Amino acid sequence: MTDFWKNKKIIAYIALAHHTRFITPVMAELESRGATIKYIVAQAERSQEVTAIELGLSYSHIFDYVTAKDQKEILENYHLLEKTIGNSLKNDFFLGILPVTVTDKTLFSTATEYVGFKNLLKKEKPNLCFALHELNRWGKMFAFWAKKSNIPLITLQEGLTYGLDFGYSGHAQYSTLNLVWGERVKKKMVSFEAPESKILPVGNTHLAKEIAFQKNNKIRETKRKEYGISDHFVSLLILSSILPKPELFKPIFRTVSKNTGNTLFVKFHPACKKGQLEQWIHSVTALFKNNIQFIHTQEDTYNLISMADVCILGQPSTTGLESIALGKPLVKLDFAYTPNSPYSFVDQGVAVKMSAKKLATALSEKTDFSQFMDEEKKVQFLKNELIAPTHAIESVCRVFEKTIRANTSPRRSLENPKQKSDKKWSIILQVPDNSDVFLAQLEAVAFNSEDAGDYEIILLEPEKKSADIIQILESLKGDLNRLTVPEGNNPITMMNTAALLARGENLIFLEKNLAPLRGWLDCLNTAFLKYGKNKIFGARICDKNGKIANAGMVVDHNNTPVCAYQHLNQDFSGVLTERSFQMVDHFVAMEKNGFIKTGGFAPNAGKYAFLDICLKACQSTKDPDAIVYLPDLKMILLDSLHPKENPDDAIFFYGKWTGALWESEQKLYQTDGFSPNDLAHARMAAAMQSAL
Repeated sequence: MTDFWKNKKIIAYIALAHHTRFITPVMAELESRGATIKYIVAQAERSQEVTAIELGLSYSHIFDYVTAKDQKEILENYHLLEKTIGNSLKNDFFLGILPVTVTDKTLFSTATEYVGFKNLLKKEKPNLCFALHELNRWGKMFAFWAKKSNIPLITLQEGLTYGLDFGYSGHAQYSTLNLVWGERVKKKMVSFEAPESKILPVGNTHLAKEIAFQKNNKIRETKRKEYGISDHFVSLLILSSILPKPELFKPIFRTVSKNTGNTLFVKFHPACKKGQLEQWIHSVTALFKNNIQFIHTQEDTYNLISMADVCILGQPSTTGLESIALGKPLVKLDFAYTPNSPYSFVDQGVAVKMSAKKLATALSEKTDFSQFMDEEKKVQFLKNELIAPTHAIESVCRVFEKTIRANTSPRRSLENPKQKSDKKWSIILQVPDNSDVFLAQLEAVAFNSEDAGDYEIILLEPEKKSADIIQILESLKGDLNRLTVPEGNNPITMMNTAALLARGENLIFLEKNLAPLRGWLDCLNTAFLKYGKNKIFGARICDKNGKIANAGMVVDHNNTPVCAYQHLNQDFSGVLTERSFQMVDHFVAMEKNGFIKTGGFAPNAGKYAFLDICLKACQSTKDPDAIVYLPDLKMILLDSLHPKENPDDAIFFYGKWTGALWESEQKLYQTDGFSPNDLAHARMAAAMQSAL
């Protein structure tokens, strides 16, 4: 084990105990490796301090970071919130939709917390922040100030995301790297606006440890003895925070109450309101007196699952997955089942659907519910839901370490060979796998580069090549330099090698499958004369169908880089303006000395290599307009790009540049005068043209 974690500090935001259980195992592991862990809580309707106290965690309150000198700023933010909420209630309130009750105390607490998060990060200077999600006010403020300070914040999305699809159109928006349990949840979130590159399946960080704890400490036997139910048939009814009518469960309550060999635990969600809960319990106990135990927060949920012989879902619940993982048969009551729902234990064959009456009969007979379970389907289900059933904590720790390394590593430098440039251009190409594409690319470069100054071509060819590719390579003549990328080596490193060996005054890097069109070097020559040597130039790139693949890169509402006007027609007016962008992709042209000064391409950047070097250039030159998009520099993708997804690429890029990525997409469209309706019509027109 390395000493990487010594002197590293992590701030973890915690709130409810049933959420915090996914965070604390990771923090405990990192603390054992030498990291300093600081838990933070904030103001809420149910004090978050209670969670920290009950779990025995040393913590600080966000108000601890607010002093008297902050009162002016707090009041300014409070009045701004008050005005914003007031205008929303007045102008955006629709009949039939109940507004959320917002008290003056909540507004003032929010204003205070906003300043507190800023002061917290300024004082503590952590290497990384961790929270459940950024969907509530605390997560959003925490993420905002972390980005302002260029401190990575990673979130962990617990839960199955089992609701109706449309409910996730807002729930899936993340500016952070977001860790989920399995591949199915990732696909679900990505289908509803979540940025695919930022959703990383790592498994459940609590479950494996809990399963081992329950087994090693014989919790089932111990707890059943403690409750005096060692020889009972035990059922666990799991409810959500909004309680269904108790009448729905009458057959179950009646059967359990009459049969002395039965015990039913009714488990309420921790967020269930006390008044509602008490009223619900009273309506049941008024009719059924025996063998029913009501549990809110006074018993650990996993202990209840261990004691149970069958777990029953009266409503959707994450606990269903955990019950299956702990080896318990699962029943879903028919009134809680929706046929063909986006997510269903029943449809996946890992739960049996029953009516309350039928379940009551089965309970009276002490039925072995495991007979209804399909072991093969259960194994496949858990594989889809929990990508790392036993090593999730280690997976998260690796993500954390890679993120911190990306964020804190000093910029690498390249040694300037100081050789004389005897060419105007050095065109550096990565040899694609498709021989037809490769031949077309070479022909496009040769035909469209005539009379535009001396140039050389440097080819980066893989060690293993098809016979067709070899035949093309052996037939080439002219000013050509072939460099082999050994199998297993990073091709980005070879791009830097090619740049250092280049004899051209200016370097041109083309993505695989990219072909320049007529006049491209003339356009670049004009740009260098116009803007000077300290710029990076990007091109207007379209796909084979004439749709935009790059017209400059903007940052969307998820703080994720996306192509401006992507998929619109190549002659759409918005892509015809020459201007600066923060980043461009697929192609860059820059002066060789400038490339060396930036440190070249980052080997760990992967598919973000072009974006990374653009951001480095802006940083090193302190020029926000260092990247220039040239609409007259036209290129075409000869084949669709489908780079192999590597989570490490995203971890590196977002860990390194979290503080540089702020939403710019809407600003661009507003500057260009395009409304959402304008863009929708343009997308429809492009789609219809593609269909012809």
